Amino acid sequence: MKFNQICRIGAASVLSLAACLGLTACSRDYTVGFLYVTSSRGSTSSANGVLNEYGIDYQTGSLIRLASSGQDTGGRNPVALTITSNQKSVIVVNRDDSNLVVFAIGTDGKLYAKTTTTVAGSFPTAVALSGDNKFLYVAFTYKPGFTTANPGPGGVEVFPLTFDSEGTAALGTPVANGALNYFPLGYAPTGIAVSNNVNNTTTTGVNGTCSDTTCSSYVYAIGQDPNTAITNNLLAFKRTISTGAIAPIGNTVIGTGTASSTGYNSGIQASSITIAPLGNYVYVTDRSGNQIIAYSMASGGIPTAITTGPFATQSQPTAVTIDPRGKFLYVANYNSNTVQSFAIAQSTGALSATAGSSGASIATGTGPTCVTVENALGIYVYTSNFLDSTVTGLQLDSATGQLVKVRNTPFPASAGPSCAAAIANGSHSTQLIQ
Repeated sequence: MKFNQICRIGAASVLSLAACLGLTACSRDYTVGFLYVTSSRGSTSSANGVLNEYGIDYQTGSLIRLASSGQDTGGRNPVALTITSNQKSVIVVNRDDSNLVVFAIGTDGKLYAKTTTTVAGSFPTAVALSGDNKFLYVAFTYKPGFTTANPGPGGVEVFPLTFDSEGTAALGTPVANGALNYFPLGYAPTGIAVSNNVNNTTTTGVNGTCSDTTCSSYVYAIGQDPNTAITNNLLAFKRTISTGAIAPIGNTVIGTGTASSTGYNSGIQASSITIAPLGNYVYVTDRSGNQIIAYSMASGGIPTAITTGPFATQSQPTAVTIDPRGKFLYVANYNSNTVQSFAIAQSTGALSATAGSSGASIATGTGPTCVTVENALGIYVYTSNFLDSTVTGLQLDSATGQLVKVRNTPFPASAGPSCAAAIANGSHSTQLIQ
C-alpha cells in the first residue's frame, strides 16, 4: 500500500495520525495550502521586495516557512498580489518600478519567476482578477505621459490572460479603449474589485458558462482624490465579459483634463474594497472615518447604500476581505493592531459584530496592512503586519465567524510585509461557495 493511502486510513485515529505525520511522503496531505506574503523592504544588497513563502498546516493553521522563501519580487515596493483561480500563478504588483511579475507555483508551493510586464501608467496600487480567470485589472496612480502640472487622473489597465500547458498565466496586450490602452479612473486610485460572473436568471450561478447577455459582471474602484472636498470616490463600471472592457454606470462620471471623477460615497479616505461572492454587496473601508460603507447592488450593478450603515470599525481600517462562503467579513485595523469580524446578513448585506466575540476583534501584530482567508478549508485567516515584520494566523469559527489565534502565531516575515494571498494545496477543495 502506498504511503499516501496509509496516511488517509491512519487519519481515523490520533495514534495512526501521529505515525503518519512522521512519514515524509505524507507531508503534502497535511499542508492544506500555501501562503505568500510580499515584503516591501529589500535587503542591503537589493532594493527589490521579497516574497515570503509558507506552508499552512492542515490541523492548526500554523505556518511553516518554505526553503525557497525570501525570493526577489522583481521590483521595488510590492504593494499587492493576486492568485489566478486555477491556483497556478501568483502575480505581484511592484509599485515603484511600475511592473507586474508573474510567478509560476510549483507542486511543492515554491514560486518561479516567469515574466515581467510594465504598466502603462505610473505607480500601480491595486490588482484584481475577473472571476472567470480571463482578465487582470491593474489600477495605477498617474496616467501615461503625466506632468506635475497635469498628473492625473489615474487609470486601470486590463490585461487578457492566456495560460501555457502547465497552467502558468501570461499577460496579453492591454484591452484598447479607443486610442488609449487603459481606462481612466479618478485621482489616486487605492483599490479595485471585480464581481464574479453571475447568471442573470439565477441567484447562485457563479462563473459558469457565460456570455454578455446571459451573465453580468461589474468593476468597482476607489480613490483618494485630493482635488475635491466631496467624498464620492467609489466608481462603478459595467464589464463586458467577452472583451474585459469597462464603461461607467449610474452616477459615475469620469473627469477629463484636470476635472475630478465622481461616483458614490466612499467616506473621507477610502482604503480598501471587496465584493461578496455572489456580487450582491460591496464594502468600502474608510481609513480616516473608521467605518465600513456598504452597498447592495441594484439591477444593472448600481450601488445602493445599505441604510443601516455605515458600520463602525476600530482605528484606521486598511484592508478588508470576505470568507469564501460569503458569511463573514474581516477588517484589518492598522492603528488598533486588530482584526474585526462581522457577520453578513444574507438578505440585506448589513453587518453585525460576530456572536461571542469581545468587541468582535482580536489582536494582530503591529500595523496590519492586509487580511486574507485561505480557500481550501476557508477557516484560517492571516494578516501581514508591516511595522513588526510578522504574519498573524487566526482561525474562524465557521458557525459564528469568531476568531481565535492559531498555534505559534505570530510568524516571522521579511521587513515590511505589505500583503498576503493563499492557495489550496493539490486536491484540497477550493469549491466552498454554495
